[in-house]
Amino acid sequence: MMMRFPIYRLWTITVLLMFSVGTVSAAATGRKKKDRADEAASPEFVFMETHFAADHCTTWKPGDKFLHLSDELSVVLHPEMAPENPNLSFKGKLFTFQGLSEETVLGVASSVSFLFECDGIRYRYETKKSREEIAKSTYRPLLPDLIPLSMMAKAKELLRGKKLYVRTAVWYDENGYEISGRKYVPVTITDILPGNNILPIHFRFVDDSGTAGGVLGTLSPEANAGQFISFDRLFSFDNPREQYKSINDENWKLITSGQIRKGMTKEECRLSWGRPNEVKRIPTYSGLKEQWFYNTGSYLFFEDGLLTDFRQ
Repeated sequence: MMMRFPIYRLWTITVLLMFSVGTVSAAATGRKKKDRADEAASPEFVFMETHFAADHCTTWKPGDKFLHLSDELSVVLHPEMAPENPNLSFKGKLFTFQGLSEETVLGVASSVSFLFECDGIRYRYETKKSREEIAKSTYRPLLPDLIPLSMMAKAKELLRGKKLYVRTAVWYDENGYEISGRKYVPVTITDILPGNNILPIHFRFVDDSGTAGGVLGTLSPEANAGQFISFDRLFSFDNPREQYKSINDENWKLITSGQIRKGMTKEECRLSWGRPNEVKRIPTYSGLKEQWFYNTGSYLFFEDGLLTDFRQ
């Protein structure tokens, strides 16, 4: 039986580790974006880059609204007064951008803070940078708990009602609990909901059999592929089946459910289970044997390119 854990509770430690290291340099950010675009030059990536490239924070306007994705207040947002209820959940709260505040430190250096308001209390995000430094760089505030409402609205406008092909069998119900799904099948997007502070978008859909599900990811083209699950890795505009016409229907049905059977090719197994974490190749007198290992403890054993044994 599949254990059901709410995905929204799993990210607190990860967020602190990821976002305590500071702002990535402009050169590194540009390099990652270029490499990612070269690697994934697909219609799905172009879609993200065209519609969801992050605006520079200097374009934010007073009144712009952001949705808080976590129950606990983001550690980088400092309230100017304590809330009446310290146990208040911030999930789903709206934070309204108020503008910038610039303060002089020791009469010399200046430091800019971004100001937000929520339920009558003002919150401050300290950049430790001057207005000039921010304007001349690709600096972006590290605010993983906040997502612009404008992004959510644009995603709904562009994607709701659209037919796509989902590329993962890891689905979630409307409460964020993991359920069994199918991959490479057509789905119709029914809604765009807030996710969590690592995967901020919850794409809700219904598949061709009427089953409802969803996947969590990001629409940001700047996301590092090793840390994020982005739209172009979750969905395809085109039917993946057209790329694999040589695979028979019986094996394709197993692949869409994440299953395998003896006699499958390495390509069929890769489509079903994904790329292995480790591969060992063993030359023998009878031919080349190969073992694939996964971090889950599962393994596949191939002889002459065909699956002969496995542990699930």
